[in-house]
Amino acid sequence: MAPGSRPIRKLARRGLGVGRKVRDRASAARLDRQRQAVLGPDAGVRQASFHDQPLWGRVVDSFTAAGAAADNLGLVADALERAGISYFVVPGVSRTAWALGVRESDREAFLASMRELYAGTVVFAARPRPGGVSDFSLFADEVWPKSLSSAPVMRFGVVRLGPAGQVLGGPQLGCDVEFWRDGAELLAGPQAEAELARVSPQASADVLADSLVAPRRNRVADVLPTAEQQPAKVTVAGRVHPTFAPFTVTTVEDVTFPIDVVYTWVDGQDPELRAKRQKYRSEGDVGIAAREVGESRYTSHDELKYSLRSLEMYAGFVRHVYIVTDGQTPEWLDPDAPGVTVVDHKDIFPEGVLPVFNSHAIETRLHHIPGLSDHYLYFNDDVFVGRSVTPQHFFHANGIARLPFSSYQIGAGAPHPQASAPNSAGRNVRRLLEEAYGVSITHKFLHTPHPQRRDVLNDLERDFPDAIGRTMRSRFRSIEDVAPATSFHHHLALLTGRAVPGKFTYRYVDVGKAHLEERVESLKARRGYDFFCLNDVDTAPERREYVRSYVRDFLEWYFPYPSSFERA
Repeated sequence: MAPGSRPIRKLARRGLGVGRKVRDRASAARLDRQRQAVLGPDAGVRQASFHDQPLWGRVVDSFTAAGAAADNLGLVADALERAGISYFVVPGVSRTAWALGVRESDREAFLASMRELYAGTVVFAARPRPGGVSDFSLFADEVWPKSLSSAPVMRFGVVRLGPAGQVLGGPQLGCDVEFWRDGAELLAGPQAEAELARVSPQASADVLADSLVAPRRNRVADVLPTAEQQPAKVTVAGRVHPTFAPFTVTTVEDVTFPIDVVYTWVDGQDPELRAKRQKYRSEGDVGIAAREVGESRYTSHDELKYSLRSLEMYAGFVRHVYIVTDGQTPEWLDPDAPGVTVVDHKDIFPEGVLPVFNSHAIETRLHHIPGLSDHYLYFNDDVFVGRSVTPQHFFHANGIARLPFSSYQIGAGAPHPQASAPNSAGRNVRRLLEEAYGVSITHKFLHTPHPQRRDVLNDLERDFPDAIGRTMRSRFRSIEDVAPATSFHHHLALLTGRAVPGKFTYRYVDVGKAHLEERVESLKARRGYDFFCLNDVDTAPERREYVRSYVRDFLEWYFPYPSSFERA
C-alpha cells in the first residue's frame, strides 16, 4: 500500500486524534492537580460539574440568582475602580446577568487589576458562548488559554454551590465585560468594511468614526456616538454604577407592570379537612374517575415550601404572593412575612357555595383576591422555577400573555367519566367557544406557571355565567367543569388579542410512575429547565411513603435554603 494512499492518511489522522486526546487528558490532570494544590486548603471550595463541564465553585449559605449576578458585577467593578478604569453598564441581551463596557485600550490594565485582587482564588474567567461558556479558567490557574485573554467579551464570577456541592448558580450568572473599540481605529483597520456592514443601519462611516463600538449586540445600541455618551447611573443591589443615558431608557420590550403569584394549596393530611371531604363525597356520585378525587389529589410533599423557595431563588421580580387555602396555613409558613398573604376561600367565594374541594371551582374566584395585580401568575404548588426567569417569559411589555401550549391534544368527542378532568374541562371549553366564536380549540397546556389577566377572567364571568357559575359550585371535579385559569382563560385571551403562544423549557414528572428516579436524575444533572412539575396523579398506596421521602430529598437538594417566607 502506497505511503500516501487514502487508508494510510486516514490511519494517520486517527493516530493524531488519539494522541491529541491523550495529551488533553494529561493536560487536564496537571491542571486539576495544580488547582487542588492552590484551592484544596480552602474548605469552602469544591469541584463540581455543570452541564457536563467540570467547574470549581464556592459553597454559600444562601442563594438567589439576582444576588449572585449582582455580586459578580460587584467583583468586576471592584477591580475596575481599584485601577481607576472607566466603565459603563451595558443593557445586555441577558436579563438575568450583568454586562459592563470597557475600552479596548484598558484591557491589559483591567486584567492586571483582576489578577492582583483575585490571584489564587476560585473567581473564574471564561468566554461566553451560546448555551454556555468555553475556556473556563480560574484566577488560581498559572496559565490561561491564549484565546481567553484576547476575547472580545470575557465573563467573570464565582460559581455558587449548595451544601452538597450542587451548582446553584453557574457561569450563566457571571458578569460579562465587553471591550468596546474606538470607531476611528476600526475604520483605519483592515476590517473596516466588515465593521461598517455589521453596524449598518445604526451608523454611517462618519458616525462610526466618532463613536464607541460594541463587540456584540445589546438591547439598545452597539454604536454610541460621543454626543450620546452622557453620564448616567444605574443602581444594582444598593450599589451605584456608571453608565450612559441611552442605556437607562425604558424600551418597548421592558415589562414595567407589577406581577403577583397566586397559589392554591391544601393540607390533605388535616383530619378535619379529610372528614369534611369524606362527608360531602358520600352525599352522592361525583360522576368522574376515582383517581380524579383520590387521595393523591390532596397528598402533600411540602411542595409549596419548595416552590416558594424556587420563586425567591429564580424569580425575584415577583411583587407579592397569595396562597389560597381552605382555612389552613402551612405550619412552616410565617404568615406575617413581608410579601405573602394567606387568602381563605371565605374571602373570595359568595355565601352558600363552600366548601369546595375542586381546583376548577377555586380557579373561578382567584381574580377576586383583594389587591391582586392585573397581571399575575397562577401556580399549582407542584410547579417549580428551575432556573432564572424574567417577566418577559410570561408577558410582553404591552400586557399580552405568553401561553404555555402543550403538544398534547384535547381529543375528539364529548367529556367522558374515565377521561382526565383537564381533558373533559377542555372539551367543555371547546364547545362553548365554538358556539360563541365559531372556531374550535385543539391543544392542552403545560403544567407550568400560567400567566393570567384579570380582565380576561372578568370577561369569562360576564360572557359565560352559566358555565362559570356551575363550575364554581362543583364541590369535586366533574365532567361538566370548565378549566377557568388554564384552557378557558388562555383560549379566550388568544381569541381576543390578549395572548400569544409562548415558549417554555419544561419537564413534567408523574411521581407515581416507574420513571420517577430517571426523570429526577435528569433534573439534577443540569438546571436546564425554566420550570418543572412533580405531579402526584395516582401513586399506589404501597409506594406513597417512598415517593414522599424521595421527592422531599430531591427538593431539599435543588432548593436547599429556606425562603424569607418560612418561620425562623
